[in-house]
Amino acid sequence: MNPLEERLNQLEMRVTRYRNLNILLCLLLVTIVSVAATDGMSPFKAKSVSEPLTMPEGNVGVPDLPNEDIPVAIPDAYRAEKIVAQTQGVIRTRRLEIVNEAGEVVVKLVASANGNGLILVNSSEGKRQTYIGSSASNGDGLVNINSAEEKRLISLGANPETGDGTIWISNRNEENLIWLSTTESSGRLRIAKTGNENLVYLGASTLGNGLLSLSNKSGKDMVSILAGDISGHLSLRNNNDKMIAYLGTDIGGGGGLQINSKTGTELIRAGSNTNDDGVLRVSNSYGTFGVWIVGANEHGYVGIQDAQERLLAEMAATADGNGLVRTLSPEGITTWSSNTVQVNTGSLLKGDMDNDGDIDGDDFLIFSENFGKKR
Repeated sequence: MNPLEERLNQLEMRVTRYRNLNILLCLLLVTIVSVAATDGMSPFKAKSVSEPLTMPEGNVGVPDLPNEDIPVAIPDAYRAEKIVAQTQGVIRTRRLEIVNEAGEVVVKLVASANGNGLILVNSSEGKRQTYIGSSASNGDGLVNINSAEEKRLISLGANPETGDGTIWISNRNEENLIWLSTTESSGRLRIAKTGNENLVYLGASTLGNGLLSLSNKSGKDMVSILAGDISGHLSLRNNNDKMIAYLGTDIGGGGGLQINSKTGTELIRAGSNTNDDGVLRVSNSYGTFGVWIVGANEHGYVGIQDAQERLLAEMAATADGNGLVRTLSPEGITTWSSNTVQVNTGSLLKGDMDNDGDIDGDDFLIFSENFGKKR
């Protein structure tokens, strides 16, 4: 039972009690008049003070033991039955108004114009604070909560287009800035700024996967976190709607990192190849490969290409496990090798360009710095 029904039942009990008391008083008055008329004496005439008073016989005090026919306390079951019997009545009215101590109507229970139930709660100044009823647009249930100035702040109801549950939260100017709603198969949260530009979207993507999207003040998507069918990714975009960074999975299913230019051209990509080896690729402004580094199980490999993706230089390990550095012509012909080229000192180079007894990255740096120079 809700508080309103409970208060109505209490009011009905009080009315019944007062009615029964009035009937009892009337019956008592009639009885007194009848008895006095039978004795031949006016019921309103006092007895003489000389007339002796007759005291009742027997003990007139409180008995030591209660009478067995009168229960000491009313049992709970009896009390419950009595309450039920007193609350079986029904109050039927077209309009019920509740007033405060000043007589101002603060609550109205009425039937709306379309015949549905309606509860209106007003302030003492007559301002509408709460509306509980049905929507005039679609007939679904609706709750509106207003500010002290009758500005709608919160609405709970159904989406007029889809009929799904929706909560709107507005600012003091009645602009909807937060939506919490459901669709046929998912839920979503949307936060916007004045002007209806999205700032945050949390819900499902067009494919039904989880999506978090962050936008700038102009409403353009800048950050997206998306869960795919087998993986997830994070992508960043610039103001021109170009993806400039990506962190997720590559085509082989491993982790991938991609950095693009402001035009969306790939510049750096780190991930894995088909053999699950680590790969780092560096491209030029046209997106063609310039340098790639592969970390294989047996050895590493570094390659350098031209704008047409033709191999020009490489540093790797030979089949016997020794280091190799060589250059090639655009036609793929070896033009220089650390195992065959004679330098002007007459010594035979075998990749150890700094003469420290091994072939490592320092040798490659020396090679790259002097690549293309004449002796």
